[in-house]
Amino acid sequence: MSDEHDQQVFTDIFFDIYRFANISGEIYGVEHLSAHNKLCFSARYAYIHIIQQASCRLRIKRMQVDLMLQQGDIVVLPTKLEHSIEACKGQDSVAAVMSCTFQLNGIYGEAIAEGLPNYIHVPSYHDAEKVAEWVPMTVAAIQLELEHPTLGSRVMLSRIIDLLLVWSIRFWLAKDQIEHKGWISALGDPMVSKALSLMHAQPAYEWDVTSLAQLTKQSRSSFSKKFVELVGVPPMLYLKNWRMKLASQLLKETDKNIAQVAECVGYSSQAAFSRAFAQRFGCAPKNFRATMSQEVF
Repeated sequence: MSDEHDQQVFTDIFFDIYRFANISGEIYGVEHLSAHNKLCFSARYAYIHIIQQASCRLRIKRMQVDLMLQQGDIVVLPTKLEHSIEACKGQDSVAAVMSCTFQLNGIYGEAIAEGLPNYIHVPSYHDAEKVAEWVPMTVAAIQLELEHPTLGSRVMLSRIIDLLLVWSIRFWLAKDQIEHKGWISALGDPMVSKALSLMHAQPAYEWDVTSLAQLTKQSRSSFSKKFVELVGVPPMLYLKNWRMKLASQLLKETDKNIAQVAECVGYSSQAAFSRAFAQRFGCAPKNFRATMSQEVF
């Protein structure tokens, strides 16, 4: 498999999932922090913060994260964590923080969030490739739209936030060491990327470790070991989880009956599908659909 083809597989899988995630974003605001002040953010949204002036600290209590942020830094929190940004003690200058909210919607948005770490820190100065040179012009574009709103400004701002997220993900993937295991980082490996592509393209097919190993030209043991090492879960568990995500979407968005949904995600037995679904979502498919219908109305 050529490097060009490997990159195409990587791009196609990420694009196919990302475009259906229906990502929407808004500017939360620009806040100024003097000494002893802090900004608190709930777990209702995912956030992007851009440090425009001076320094401050990001604190994520649940994770015991205490991260110094410098002017020009960006931090992305895709997994909806309660957090705060605090002014640095002893700092005379006032810190300015531009914050954006975004939503990762539906099963595809959930897949994006699961594939990313709890936070991505893009420093203004780093030794990696110069992937953050776009930050100043992006901030300038946001400020221009905020100061001079006109036709389509909200659309423009939402797309700029979209770009910030993708650029931050690219920076994270360009790092030498990626600690977070997940499908996004695993796409960099040709073998795992091909296996993921096959499962996503044909979720109803009767995949097993043997067939995936053969198609990726690996032994069963080598394939399974590499998949777990990079994705974080065994291939069949990944497939089961993906099938259940697809099933939940079909139950919410289509009129297919339970047997038809089961067939669409690779289950010939409705009973087996219902057991797997209940194990994942804590209720039977019929009850899940009823709950979703009530939420709509």
